[in-house]
Amino acid sequence: MPKPDRKRPVAAVLLLLAAGQAFLGQPEHTTTSKRVTSLGRREGLLFGLAPLAEVLRPEPAVAESLAGKKVAVLGGSGFVGKRICEGLVAQGPKVVSLSRSGAPKLTAPWVSEVRWQSGDVLSTDLDRIMAGADAVISAIGTIGTADDETGNGATNEAAAKAARKANAKRFVLVSASKDVAEAGVDAIFGPYVKGKRRAEAAVAEQFGANGVILQPSFIYGGEEFSATPPRVAGWYGEKVESLLSTGIFRGVAAASPAALRLALSPPLAVEDVAAAAVAGAAGLAQGTLSNHDAIKAAR
Repeated sequence: MPKPDRKRPVAAVLLLLAAGQAFLGQPEHTTTSKRVTSLGRREGLLFGLAPLAEVLRPEPAVAESLAGKKVAVLGGSGFVGKRICEGLVAQGPKVVSLSRSGAPKLTAPWVSEVRWQSGDVLSTDLDRIMAGADAVISAIGTIGTADDETGNGATNEAAAKAARKANAKRFVLVSASKDVAEAGVDAIFGPYVKGKRRAEAAVAEQFGANGVILQPSFIYGGEEFSATPPRVAGWYGEKVESLLSTGIFRGVAAASPAALRLALSPPLAVEDVAAAAVAGAAGLAQGTLSNHDAIKAAR
């Protein structure tokens, strides 16, 4: 494969970042300590929602090895989902993935260690998929479709309820930045944002402190640049992450309105997001990981 042109204008990539970050999440400063953050009752205020009604929730689960356990991954053949499955296989659990496309077209050894199922969350027997699962990770979501609210909201609501019914100990949701809701992009991403609100609320309601919500900004990775969906190759994303992680850019971002703050948020490598999701499934991370540093610390 020819090597990407490393002289592409920075402006073009920043435009991709601004667009891409509008659907792959970040900020609100959450404290991380020893790779664990806590989810208090005040976290029931998700994206400005009213406080959730008190419901019976599972007792807090303790961190434990995933070896020999079962983990269900929703959207396991996607950009982030594939890395999550790969990371899980290395930890030793039985991994089952449900996605519309089924098994990815990869030849890596870990692929054969995953039980790949093809289907839609809203029409598949989730009881069968999640039976015996200790943890469920959702990396499903849509953007730019005719019904992004359903693709991000109803699907994850159904998943969270099914996981609770199956007595899963933990639920990990790969969500989106809260800055998206404040960036004035409702005309374009309104249904998407509403769907993410619903998804986060469902996880909080069904799992309480055992629900883990990841809110990364733009996620980069792979070898190629893409406009649909917006994606930056790994080698370039690393440079952008390093640049936007410096004090001067963090200072500018902190003093900026949501739209600019979103664009200046350091992106995350897909491997870092996947590793944080795996950590959440093992109980090594809890609550809402709402910024770049919290997600990286959880891996």
